[in-house]
Amino acid sequence: MSPKPSILIVDDVEANLVALEALLESLSCELVRARTGNEALRELLKRDYAVMLLDVQMPEMDGYEVAKWARENPATREVPIIFLTAMLESEENMLRGYGSGAVDVLFKPINPYVLRSKVQVFLDLHVSRRSLASEVAAHRKTLHELEAFNYSISHDLRSPLRPLGGFSQALLDDYGHLLDATGQDYLLRIRAAAHRMSQLIDDLLSLSQIRRAEVRPRAVNLTAIARTIIGELRTNDPARNVEFDAVEAIEQADPGLVRVALENLLRNAWKFTRNREKSRIELGKRVEPRETIYFVRDDGAGFEPAFAKRMFQPFQRFHKATEFEGTGIGLAIVERIVTHHGGRIWAESTPDGGATFSFTLRPPTERD
Repeated sequence: MSPKPSILIVDDVEANLVALEALLESLSCELVRARTGNEALRELLKRDYAVMLLDVQMPEMDGYEVAKWARENPATREVPIIFLTAMLESEENMLRGYGSGAVDVLFKPINPYVLRSKVQVFLDLHVSRRSLASEVAAHRKTLHELEAFNYSISHDLRSPLRPLGGFSQALLDDYGHLLDATGQDYLLRIRAAAHRMSQLIDDLLSLSQIRRAEVRPRAVNLTAIARTIIGELRTNDPARNVEFDAVEAIEQADPGLVRVALENLLRNAWKFTRNREKSRIELGKRVEPRETIYFVRDDGAGFEPAFAKRMFQPFQRFHKATEFEGTGIGLAIVERIVTHHGGRIWAESTPDGGATFSFTLRPPTERD
């Protein structure tokens, strides 16, 4: 069971402390006393308070000074402060209270119902905030455990795949001549399935690692990275006739993560344009008032516009495996990388009309 929220009541007059305790005794909370400003500041460091009821007129250190020190300390600056004062109820005194960091100023004699109602609001907020923090911590723990489990399972799955692929290849090499066409076809299917599983495991590991990756931004030449990737694709597939165009694009981003993102986007574009005799892939950008939008565009197979919102979810595939290979994880990896940078990504397409994947790598409010 969670402990009751605490309220710190600060006053140099014993009778006032007793009166406040009597007014608040019906509330579900723990009341903590402080007789001086210094004592109040020490108490604030000992526990988490839902609210502090602070007298203004105290010797040595008055309430305004206590509020000032509390606001300057990162450990205590979030504690709500309600000033209780016997000073003249005036606009000047009220504004000074708010200017000192108080959330409210109550003038004596204090209406008991008003005081209890205001304090109850902060008690409820404190309980809700504590509950939310516990839920967030629990979700983070669960997510961490799930990612660790996924990583472990994916890593362990590699072990049986290696001999599966290796022995099936050895069987084909050494005994393939003893098998008829059907037997050889079966072995080829086994090898193809092992290869697909290996790709899936690699992608799952990448997906898990990227969530934990720390973004270390610096100036990155997106154009140079893209041209390198396209060059590798041309080397591996020299028969393709693909025109590639890229604008000059330098952005503050993590070089390693951006390369992974561009590689997935450009490999996708290369893959989905392969049925065209001549195709075109483009890396472009649009400079908007608050952000720069980059995009990878192709003139390939495209997809139904209704699929755009699901495009970045893991394991989503919108073409048959017999048409285009893949695990359905690449775009999920891209989305995580973009989100890690504080950006966003979206897709536009029509069937057989190519596709455009647009993304940003910084929040719009952080434009230089």
